[in-house]
Amino acid sequence: MAKEQEEKTLESENQSNPLQLDFEVSIFDLFKHYFQVRLRVKTQEPEMTFCLPCWTPGSYMIRDYATHLHKFEVKNSKTNEPVFWEMVDLHRWKLKNLPGEIEISYIIYAFEDFTVRTNYLETEFGFINPPALFLYPEGKLEHSSTIQFQVSNQFPFVYSSLTRSENDSHLFVAENFDELFDSPFHLSKQNSVFFTAGTTKHELLIEGDVNFDFKTKLALDLKRITETQIEWMMESPNPYYLFVLNLSLPAYGGLEHKASSINYFNPELISDEEEYKKLLELLSHEYFHLWNIKRIRPIALGPFDYQKPNLTRELWIAEGFTSFYDAYFLYHSGFLSKEEYLSKLQSDIFALEDNEADFWMSLEESSFTAWTKYYKRNGNSHNITVSYYTKGGVIALCMNLFLLKESKERKTIRHVFHKLNEVFVKTKKRGFTKQEFFDTIKDVTGVDLKTEFNEYLESPKPIPIDYYLDFIGIQRIQTDMVGETGFKTKEKNGNLYIQKLLHKSDMDSFDLMLDDEILAINGKRATVNTLQKLEKNLRPGEKFHLILSRAGKIKESMITASGFYKTKKFVIAEDCTEDRKELREFFLRNIV
Repeated sequence: MAKEQEEKTLESENQSNPLQLDFEVSIFDLFKHYFQVRLRVKTQEPEMTFCLPCWTPGSYMIRDYATHLHKFEVKNSKTNEPVFWEMVDLHRWKLKNLPGEIEISYIIYAFEDFTVRTNYLETEFGFINPPALFLYPEGKLEHSSTIQFQVSNQFPFVYSSLTRSENDSHLFVAENFDELFDSPFHLSKQNSVFFTAGTTKHELLIEGDVNFDFKTKLALDLKRITETQIEWMMESPNPYYLFVLNLSLPAYGGLEHKASSINYFNPELISDEEEYKKLLELLSHEYFHLWNIKRIRPIALGPFDYQKPNLTRELWIAEGFTSFYDAYFLYHSGFLSKEEYLSKLQSDIFALEDNEADFWMSLEESSFTAWTKYYKRNGNSHNITVSYYTKGGVIALCMNLFLLKESKERKTIRHVFHKLNEVFVKTKKRGFTKQEFFDTIKDVTGVDLKTEFNEYLESPKPIPIDYYLDFIGIQRIQTDMVGETGFKTKEKNGNLYIQKLLHKSDMDSFDLMLDDEILAINGKRATVNTLQKLEKNLRPGEKFHLILSRAGKIKESMITASGFYKTKKFVIAEDCTEDRKELREFFLRNIV
C-alpha cells in the first residue's frame, strides 16, 4: 500500500472509530505517596489493550514503571458494572466486550526515588514523570487526550509545558501521547518567575526554600545563557519554555524535554560560587537539548517504542556534543573566565584518562549498550565502561579544533547544526543516520571528519587529545611520577575496607576483592594514617604486603604499585607559532 493511501486509510479509520481519552489525576493518599488516576474512554471498539511505558526517553534504561501500579479496575461509565480485563504481560492490560464508555482506575506509588525520571509525592510538592503514570492505548499513540488535575486542596499550582485550558488552570490538552510523555508535571505551592530570551517566554519554577533574590538572580543568569544559545542556533523554536529546578533535597540531575527541563540540585551548595556555576552548567546542558536531541537527533531516537529500547550508536552526538557546549556556552556568556573554562576541559580529559576503559569499550558501544552497562553500573563498571558524555564531549572538542584548522576558521560545528536543523528537522522531519551526519559536515565545511575520527568511534581506542590541543597551542605538562596502590578504601567503625579496585596495564593482577577488610599493611596495623603514609611514599613498581579478612578468613596479598603523575595540567604555550595563537584566539573569542 502506498504511504499516502495508508495515511488516508488510517485517517478514515480514526474518523469512523472515534476515540476519546480523558485522564483525571488526584491524590489517593498524600502521606503514603499515592496518586489516583482515572481514565475515561469513549470508543466503538469491542476490545482494547492499554499499556504503561517501560522507560523514559532521555534516560536509557528499562525501568518497569508498572511495578508501582496498583488496584487496576475497569467499569462501565453508565452502569458502574465491572468490565472484563486481563493482564497479558507485565505492562499491558487487555479489555474485552467494551460497552462504549468505560472508566479505568488505578493508583501509582510515587516515592520510589527522588529523580528526574520517577514520580514523587510528598507534602510540599508532587512530581509526575508522565511515562511512569499514564496508560496509553496500544497502537494508538497518535490520539489526543485531556489531563484534569484534582489537587488544588494540596497544591494550588500545576506546572507543565502542555497547552493549558483558558478556563481551568488545572486542565491540560496533549495532542498525542508522544507530547504527553514528553511533558512532565510539577505540583507546587511555589510561585514562578518569568523572563524572555529571543522570542521565547521562559518560566522558572524553583521548588525549595530559597529567597526571591535568588530566584531573580538565577532568572537573569538563565536569560544570558539562553540568549547565547538562541543566538548560536539563530532561532527560538518554542514560544514557551519551562525550567523546573528542585532544591528540596540533596540530588543532582536533569532531563530534557521538547519545551521544558526538570533539574535537581543540592540546596546546600547554591551559595557556593563554584557549585553555583555547576548548577548553571547543568541548566545550560538541558537547555541545549532543546535543539540537540529534541529536534536535531540520531534517527533511532524517535518515534519511540515505549515497551523496548530504542538503540542507537550515536549518543556521543546527542549527549557528547551537548556536554562540550554546556560549559562553552557558560564561557561565552561570561560566567567562566578563560582559565576556568580551560580548567573545565582539563578536568573532563583527566576524568576520561582516569581509567583504562578506553581499551575495553568503544564510543559507539558505550552508546549502544547504555541500557545495560552505563545505566546499570556495578563495582567493575569504572574499569570497563566509557561514558558517552565525557568521551563524547572530548571528541566534540577535538572535532571542533580539527574543523577550525582544516577550514581555516571559515566553518564550524555551529554551521553544521544549522544545516542539520534545516534539512532533517524542518524539511525531512526525521532524525539523521551516522553517515548523514558526516555527509552534512563535509557538505558544509568541506572537511571529511569521518575519515579523521571514525576509528575513535568504532574501536576501543583513546583519542590522541594532545595532538588536537596542539592545534591551538595548548600543551600537557606532567611531572612527579609516584606510586599508586590500585584500590580505594572506605572507613567503617575505624576499620578499612576495599571500596574500589583500579585495573591498570602497568599493574600485575592481585588478590583483592570489594569489601575485603585490610588488617595490616607491611606488618603494621591498618589505619587511615598507615594507608596515607604508604600512599605518600609509594614508588612505581614497589611491592607492599597486605593482610586481609575475607568472609571470616585471613588472607595475604602482595601488590606491586602502578605509577601515575602527581602533577599534570594543560597550559597555554605562549611560544607557539602564530597560526596556533590565531586559531586559539578564534576558538576562545568567537563562539564556534
